[in-house]
Amino acid sequence: MKGFDFSALLDSVDEIVMVIDENYSIQFVNNKLKLLTNKTPSQVTGKKCYSVLFKRTEPCENCPLSYLKEKCFAKDIIHDTIDFRGFRKIFRGKFECVGDRYFVEVFDDITEGKVLVDKLTHQAKELKANNVILNLKKLEVEKKHRFLTKVINSISDGLMVVEKDYSINILNYKISEFVGKHSDELRAGKCYEVYGFSEPCKECPLIDKKITKSVRKVNKKTLTLQFNRFDDYIVESIRDTTREILLLDEIKRQQQDLKEKQHQMMKLNEDLLKMNEKLKKAQEIIDEELRQVGEIQSSLLPEKLPEIEGYEFGAFYTPAEQAGGDYFDCIEMSNGYWGFTVADVSGHGIPAAVIMAITRAIMRSYTYDVISAAEALNMVNEILCDNIYTNDFVTMFYLVMNSLTGECNYASAGHNPLLYFDKSEMVVKKVTANGLFLGTFDMVEYEEGSFTFDNGDIAFMYTDGLVEAMNKNDEQYGYDRLINKIIMFHNEKCDDIIKYIMEDVKEFTEGRPFEDDITIFIIKKKEV
Repeated sequence: MKGFDFSALLDSVDEIVMVIDENYSIQFVNNKLKLLTNKTPSQVTGKKCYSVLFKRTEPCENCPLSYLKEKCFAKDIIHDTIDFRGFRKIFRGKFECVGDRYFVEVFDDITEGKVLVDKLTHQAKELKANNVILNLKKLEVEKKHRFLTKVINSISDGLMVVEKDYSINILNYKISEFVGKHSDELRAGKCYEVYGFSEPCKECPLIDKKITKSVRKVNKKTLTLQFNRFDDYIVESIRDTTREILLLDEIKRQQQDLKEKQHQMMKLNEDLLKMNEKLKKAQEIIDEELRQVGEIQSSLLPEKLPEIEGYEFGAFYTPAEQAGGDYFDCIEMSNGYWGFTVADVSGHGIPAAVIMAITRAIMRSYTYDVISAAEALNMVNEILCDNIYTNDFVTMFYLVMNSLTGECNYASAGHNPLLYFDKSEMVVKKVTANGLFLGTFDMVEYEEGSFTFDNGDIAFMYTDGLVEAMNKNDEQYGYDRLINKIIMFHNEKCDDIIKYIMEDVKEFTEGRPFEDDITIFIIKKKEV
């Protein structure tokens, strides 16, 4: 077919036919390109296909040219673009490889078909949505009908709607209960037949419009009827008042009984007044006994604090009640050793005070010259477990100090950590050791730690009543505030440190009484 004009043949087809090289440059394109770009083939030859067709600066994201270069099968792609007149155009692109360096792109305009499919799809969705709405409305109407039926049947009173010919339009289940007949049987008859009559009732609002209320006797029941007129209908509200009449009789009887009981209450009140006087006297005796227990407990605390060269001490104790469960002690041993303890017995009052006294006696009797704090707590725990059979327990922090060297070892039985002020670093450290509280579990091991006092260092021992003191907003005093005060007043004497801290606690609690005992014991190594 030498001399045949293939360009004219390609111009006659409806698709855009384009030949590009491996660099996306247009080598040939038919005249159908003008429908999209308003440009002739000669104007675009040598230019990039993606720039001419889609006004892009780089190849299309879904371009299959890379697949064709690898001799792979290229899928058709869809291009959604705008022509030179501003109309939307949708093309289906097909790609084929012709030789090693050239590729044919054929673009078929499927705009009309695509728009028609989209339109039909949209209409189908609208029809489906309208159908769903209609179904929803139908379900809503059915739901309302069921709801109204349930409402009418749930009304505690009987309800009946009567037409002007005495036929029953609506009747709820309650009326069936009143008259002892099935609702279907009642609906088939006339309204007056509900009450056992063969003709209209004498007091009927369909006969006399002035009648709005009436009474019917059915099955030994007294039924009170209330009538309301709506157009051609009469709505009867029926209530069983049989019980109300019985209640009125019962109320009269109870009123008589009440008078008799009031007379009895007057006599009982006189007896209670006498009993109250006895209780007041008994309370005075208990208060006096508690006061004496408190005095005995206070006498068990050290009368004076140790006087050790190079050290200063301070202590404070206040019970939440007249007798408490906190205590502190200073135990002098041989060879310059001292034992310092702060403990807290669970609970308050006399039981806590008794356990506190027992614990103090055990500490002083059995741990003398035991210079290992952990070993001492082990001994105390075993003795308490063998001798206390209540649910009470004791928390304790025990510190053993060599007053000659400043070396200390310590152990904790579930107590609050010791607050150690390190003068050299100007920080407060929480010092503690693992160990369960005393008097509950035997065979308990207590961890032991150690530190050495340096000039200006402070060991601050206390019970949880201090950090857990609350203000009127139920906020606790807390560790942060306490630690700040220790750092702030570290240069003061121990008694003054305690004084300033307790003043701050009282200011914080705003007059709210302490709910737990508070005990503080301070050891400070004097600065040289």
